[in-house]
Amino acid sequence: MKALIVDDEPLALIRMQKMLEHFGINDVISASNGKKAIELTEKYHPHIVFLDIEMPVLSGIEAAPLIHLKSPETKIIFCTAYDDFAIKAFDLSASDYLLKPITKDRLKQALDKVITPKVKSLSFQHGKNRASIPVTDIYCLYSEDKTTYMRCQIGTIIIDHSLVYLESKFPEIFTRVNRNALINSDELCGLQMEKSQAFAKLYNTNYQPKVSRRNIAKLKKILK
Repeated sequence: MKALIVDDEPLALIRMQKMLEHFGINDVISASNGKKAIELTEKYHPHIVFLDIEMPVLSGIEAAPLIHLKSPETKIIFCTAYDDFAIKAFDLSASDYLLKPITKDRLKQALDKVITPKVKSLSFQHGKNRASIPVTDIYCLYSEDKTTYMRCQIGTIIIDHSLVYLESKFPEIFTRVNRNALINSDELCGLQMEKSQAFAKLYNTNYQPKVSRRNIAKLKKILK
């Protein structure tokens, strides 16, 4: 992702670049006025432009419509020490309006508006073809006889990843219920108790993996 910072104050450029690096945005270019910003936008088509308002040669307010003209997909976030231009900025279809000094929390809010999170997916062999599925569409995973099975929207599929790998790769999606099974946490809808055994009930599959005693409390917490 490429970002363009436009500010006539060198220290402001440096500070914003460091803040963006904190959020993993390292492909950054800069300009000191609106005219140069338009030139760089036409050349690089940045994903985001952080645009100061009061600058020499061409102000941010004057530059914004031309930036949109050169690169309609580019998002503009105004950055200024004054709140007088807020209404005008949003009239120009700005994604956000940040008042200096900009805090990391406020910058993160602005970035969340313009950065679409990538959908995580899992690739696997399906017949003769290599396919992939969003991990959120996987109901559960389990292993039997050294083979890993995935239950998902398209059925039960044998995959070539281990449960250990999948658990470490997608810890925010999958929860371990026993040494041989993981479930999608969002699929959990209840616990089925049978004598001294517990089984995980899932929304979209009748398969109910056994829950080891040490993991029962963890699943109850998810269900709250």
